Amino acid sequence: MSDYTPILPQELITDILLRLPGKSIGQFRCVSRPWLSLLSDSHFIKSHSTLLSSHDPGKFILVSDSDHTLHTITLTPSTSTSSNTSSSRQDAVARKISFPQCPDKWETVVGSCHGLVLVRTDERSLYLINPTTLERVKIPSFPLALDPSASFSMHGFGYDDWTDDYKIVTLSYYDTDNEHEPDCADTFVDVYSVKTRTWKRFDPSPCDHAVPDLASGVFLNGGLHWLASDRSEGYPSVIAVFLLDGEDFEEVPPPSSLDRGKFVFNKLVVLEGCLGIVVDNYNDQVDVWVMKQYRVQESWTKFTINVHEDTDMLKPICKLRDEEIVSEKDEEKLVLHSLRDGTSREMVVAGLPDTFEHGVMTFSETLLSPNFYSLNAEMHNSEGQIEA
Repeated sequence: MSDYTPILPQELITDILLRLPGKSIGQFRCVSRPWLSLLSDSHFIKSHSTLLSSHDPGKFILVSDSDHTLHTITLTPSTSTSSNTSSSRQDAVARKISFPQCPDKWETVVGSCHGLVLVRTDERSLYLINPTTLERVKIPSFPLALDPSASFSMHGFGYDDWTDDYKIVTLSYYDTDNEHEPDCADTFVDVYSVKTRTWKRFDPSPCDHAVPDLASGVFLNGGLHWLASDRSEGYPSVIAVFLLDGEDFEEVPPPSSLDRGKFVFNKLVVLEGCLGIVVDNYNDQVDVWVMKQYRVQESWTKFTINVHEDTDMLKPICKLRDEEIVSEKDEEKLVLHSLRDGTSREMVVAGLPDTFEHGVMTFSETLLSPNFYSLNAEMHNSEGQIEA
């Protein structure tokens, strides 16, 4: 009998490894020196991050209101609206993550891209973290930043494929008597390059819109999106997108049949890789408009989520298999909705904080380091801790 042992082609091995979770990749680095070299290669790590980010992540991150700590949530594979809802069953597990030598309290999760997450502290500091590897980098403050006590600001985080760079965009404007009617001409636009570790301000500002609800930018297709107001209207009436490659603002057409006067009650989301608008009708239904073809106005389609009368606020987070939507309810619960039969139920999440006012965001597992470009910068990659 032959001692021949079949060997898979290297291309097939790489393709299989690219589809594994980030934690598994980290463990497989110990298999051999060739695997350590392959799984540490920058091209492999980027390809792995991009591939996983293109699928529904099944992982969420949020900030607890009670103690300002970060928590990640992992869904169980069998989560569905038809699952047994007995007390012994869990739909997901929440775990607190912490970083040594990080004294600030977390305030809000700003954005997520390719498994990296931008988080702001109660002192207005920004950190770029990897919730999987527990690495972190503190973003240097911008010397020209407006005084926080006399201004409003919002951030967005995304990836510029043209320059192979992750960027942070900050929109800020001075405080006025009415925060819902800011002066559009006074909107400052600042951009931070993770690759070069530098800030820059655009002068004159490329933005003739304002973002009155202080929402974080929603990243999709190389741009950060905000519901915004133009010079003639104080309430949000357009979708403004800041393109990271050209570093300029453009507009994305909203649904033609949507009452723009109701934009102030809306939220932007990304569902299955498509831009969406959540319309709260303040009744027993929430409408969700989804743009099937990016920047094609005719491609907007609508579906409706039935909500219970005791619900004050509902925001879809992601879409799962079998036409099911995970939503955040009243900043304290996660709810699962079925678009097939209109049923819904509260999810059973072990360890979920009591409240999370600043929302829930998805992320994907990755080995991509927030220090990826910062070879000559101070490294903050000490191991963190995950509490069971």
